[in-house]
Amino acid sequence: MISEDFSRGQSFLHRIDPRVKIIVALTGATVVATSPQAEILLPAGAFALIMLVKAGLPFRQVLRRLALVNTFVFFLALSLLFSTKGEPLFTLGPLEASRKGLALAGVILVKVNIVLIIMIAFLSTSSVFALVHALHHLRLPSGLVQLLFFTFRYLHVLERELQKMQEATKLRCFRPRTNLLTYRTYAYLIASLIIRSYERSERVYQAMVCRGFRGTFPVYRHFQLKGQDVGFLAGAILFWGGLFIWTFILR
Repeated sequence: MISEDFSRGQSFLHRIDPRVKIIVALTGATVVATSPQAEILLPAGAFALIMLVKAGLPFRQVLRRLALVNTFVFFLALSLLFSTKGEPLFTLGPLEASRKGLALAGVILVKVNIVLIIMIAFLSTSSVFALVHALHHLRLPSGLVQLLFFTFRYLHVLERELQKMQEATKLRCFRPRTNLLTYRTYAYLIASLIIRSYERSERVYQAMVCRGFRGTFPVYRHFQLKGQDVGFLAGAILFWGGLFIWTFILR
């Protein structure tokens, strides 16, 4: 489930305004993801690693999160290695790997990890509530912002409901196997979870209406840009803007 362990800290990035971090992270991720030039990966990767060090996050936990995503990206890269036509590199039975496929797979792996490191360094150093508040200040639609907030808030509730139902099935001596009974049991679990989610959402909505909810949350403490926020934003935008010009205009 979503954890906010990285949001507790006193590093440089923890003190930066969440609005600034969202703008810089999205700008950097967009430039890295859309760049057709592999040369951009070196300065972008250096920037991402420097920010990760500045964030002061536990290195092992960061590696664990990267490994989880790279497990899925690896199979995508593997498919590109054998499906991209080009100069043959080696053969594996009926499959033929190409040098072009290897280069493309390597670029994708590096890009994904750079974007992940940027997002971890910038976004995980703020709480979810701070990020949602920042999105509201950045003029995202109110409905979308509230949807993000409620999704995070009640994911933990749904997780507990699912755990209760799984414990109930174990107490009834259910053991998952590859048979019709297992499929039917899991279908019942999913259907029950959906029904319970709907019923809880109705109760939560009624409780909020009774407390005067009118579609917006009152916020008593707003963000204030400081000198370090403005300076960091200007420097980061100049850096990513320079890479964008070098990649898309000068090349």
